[in-house]
Amino acid sequence: MNQSLILVFILLATLSVVNTLPHQLSKRETQWGQCIYSGVTYPPLNITISPDPLVQGQDGTFSVFGDFEAGATDILYISFYKDLTKNPLHVFKTFVCGVKGLPNCPVKPFKMNCDIKVPKGLPNPYFIVVIIGDQKAQKTLGCGITFVSGGSEESYPIASYSIASYPIASYPIASYPIAE
Repeated sequence: MNQSLILVFILLATLSVVNTLPHQLSKRETQWGQCIYSGVTYPPLNITISPDPLVQGQDGTFSVFGDFEAGATDILYISFYKDLTKNPLHVFKTFVCGVKGLPNCPVKPFKMNCDIKVPKGLPNPYFIVVIIGDQKAQKTLGCGITFVSGGSEESYPIASYSIASYPIASYPIASYPIAE
């Protein structure tokens, strides 16, 4: 009887501890912040990316939303930076309306999906900045920024190797005595 009570107590204690720990494998969305430059705070953009997180060298979609009116001279910029004080590593830009395949101008509220090929060789960590505005008129309608860090093939070189390249992976299971 005592052994059963001890076992139940240990199981309940373990279960309560496990439930209080955050689940490390749960999906986390990229968090976008508001841009502040030289003391000026720019209107925030609502941005989602797919896949989340982005995969270098593969297609990615930026869904950008804003409560403003975008016109014919406005451009969407998606920039990748190692250091925000230096020039971007890669910049993708596109008109937001008024050209073939896009809605007529003006657009309010602003909503756009932009497909890009995520650059390869991005450093770890890096920044992504999304801006909508007219560069010639020095007008920014909205801006969002995020900091991306985490594992990559550069951080974990073993991640780039095929499992078949390891000698143990090429042995048939039947050759191991334990499989018999």
